[in-house]
Amino acid sequence: MKTAKAGVLRKVLTIVALVMVSVAITTTAALFFVRNNLKQDIIDTLREKFQSDVQIGDLQIIVFPHVLATARGIVMRTKGRTDVPPLITIQELTLSAGILNLFRRHVSSITLQGLQIHVPPRMPRSSPNGEKRPRKKIYFPLVIDEIVSENALLETLPSDPKHIPRDFNIYHLVLHSFSFDNSADFRATLTNPQPLGNIDTQGKFGPWIAEEPGDTNVSGTFHYSHADFSSINGLSGIMSSTGKYDGTLDTINVEGDTEMPDFALGIAGNPMRLTTHYIAVVDGTNGDTHLKSVEARLGNSPLSVSGDIIGTPGIKGKHIVLDATSQNARAEDLIGLAVKGGSPMNGSIHLHAKIDLPQDPGKSVVDRLALDGQFGIGNMQFTNSGVQDKLDSLSRAGRGEPKNQDIQDVISDLAGKFAARRGVITLKTITFHVPGAGVQLDGFYNMKSGDMDFRGHLLLDDKPSQTTTGATSVFLRLVDPFFKRKGGGSSIPIKVTGNYAHPSFGIDLGGNHKGK
Repeated sequence: MKTAKAGVLRKVLTIVALVMVSVAITTTAALFFVRNNLKQDIIDTLREKFQSDVQIGDLQIIVFPHVLATARGIVMRTKGRTDVPPLITIQELTLSAGILNLFRRHVSSITLQGLQIHVPPRMPRSSPNGEKRPRKKIYFPLVIDEIVSENALLETLPSDPKHIPRDFNIYHLVLHSFSFDNSADFRATLTNPQPLGNIDTQGKFGPWIAEEPGDTNVSGTFHYSHADFSSINGLSGIMSSTGKYDGTLDTINVEGDTEMPDFALGIAGNPMRLTTHYIAVVDGTNGDTHLKSVEARLGNSPLSVSGDIIGTPGIKGKHIVLDATSQNARAEDLIGLAVKGGSPMNGSIHLHAKIDLPQDPGKSVVDRLALDGQFGIGNMQFTNSGVQDKLDSLSRAGRGEPKNQDIQDVISDLAGKFAARRGVITLKTITFHVPGAGVQLDGFYNMKSGDMDFRGHLLLDDKPSQTTTGATSVFLRLVDPFFKRKGGGSSIPIKVTGNYAHPSFGIDLGGNHKGK
């Protein structure tokens, strides 16, 4: 979620670069018209300078009282490539300049309508002998006070044809004091498709490297507002983000912060505040993002995250692979995010988890999510008074003091390994301890239905007959030998079944009765 923004920035900056190239087309046309009105010379000059095939469907120029040039049907193919769509198509381009200023190669403004840019895959960087190809400098002395593009479309074409192209609508783009020899100020506004939201970015761009545009320098800041996570199946919440970036079009370093007051999983519907500070590197050749560091806070729980957001051939979207750790999180935050009605327990939690979220827009996040990890919860208490009462009774029984009411509100420790697939959490080697007793369990919890089935052993410090009094105690003496545990105490096979809202505790008559 953090680094989708970084990939979008690269798209915005690419369109800035290509707008600059398209502007040069009509500007050159106007210059030649004033000099000799030879349209073929215009096309020949642009082909030579930009190593591209250029077509201009219609060109009209008014010279007095100032130069106003309008070009329509502009098509530009980089290096004459016909195996991919044209790099640039423009429905209409309008240039305005004073006559004398135009002869000095100074233009007041250029406006673009119906701009479409199809970015082809990057060509190999090296020559056959392994040496880097020499960079050719384009001499194009020109200064433009303002360039404005409205409702542009940017499509990136992947190097692997199995990958799906991505489209971005750039609603408004402005460049100031543009020239090919120096950096230019720019500002752009666009809508990001997922999560759906508005992005404003401004900064400096250039100078333009024509031979290898990906080496062009860029820096700036961005503001991502009202990003609606309900546009992602299985999530909800509104996010805002600010940050900065620098580097080249092919490798952009991004650092920023996000704020979500109401992040939630649709399966549970428990909104929580989520904030992050992240440092990432975006690979402009394919849009993949490496998360160097993400420091997040969910509710009152700190989380450290790193990983990658990468594309997969033939599938729309990005595959997210993360590594998450926390040494001082809260069980009520992490468990409450995924469980209907909130977390059944409070306590301090530490965890280490591998997160794998493949792309599949047709499925919810819960159905796609794969988790593997281990956890431990200390100083744990249950929020359900009935469950906590049972826990207190267990502690009294385990200590051989079944009627001691001073033993109450006991705290416990819980640890184990977990895995999640298709909305079902599997817990393995779960250990649970209270004073005088412990539990070892394995089983599953269904996040969608709340159903559960756990099997294991109740471990007591004393014999079963010592956990109660009266006739029951006398009867249990008969079965004490069957539940004898190595090292002393008892081991009783148990099960926890039913539903999260109404759990059922009992002896597992079909389980293994041998003491552990």
